Amino acid sequence: MSFARWVGAALAAIAVRTAAAQLPQPELRGDVVGPRPNSLQPGMGLIVPLGYYVRASGDVGYAPIANPSLIADRWRADVLARFTFDPFREQRWGLSVGGGLSFRRHTYLAAILDLEGPEMHGFLPALQVGLSGGTRGALILRRVVKGRR
Repeated sequence: MSFARWVGAALAAIAVRTAAAQLPQPELRGDVVGPRPNSLQPGMGLIVPLGYYVRASGDVGYAPIANPSLIADRWRADVLARFTFDPFREQRWGLSVGGGLSFRRHTYLAAILDLEGPEMHGFLPALQVGLSGGTRGALILRRVVKGRR
């Protein structure tokens, strides 16, 4: 094998490995969003790593049972970034803190605390609490990405 082919093969392997490490991580969510009247919003999201310690995420939720005259209160979207203290799942439980924006009827600043549990059948369960125009809490199931939170 010539030197040029060897270098090309090495670069291709590095590019594939880097691309695989940056795969988005899907999640299913069940959010309780306040203030009163609180709404229960099933939703979904996507997480993208921004380096070793930071995760950016976008998620949406929809409250199927709400006051029909307040359509804007039925939908929610979040754009968040969080700093994880255990990015490689070296510990059984992983803590992260973060913030971002939450969009409902108005745009709110969001602050979150996220506790991610051990892997269970290809999923990582998580509990998320925070503030964004009121209190918020979520139970989350994230798809496992090998070697990272």
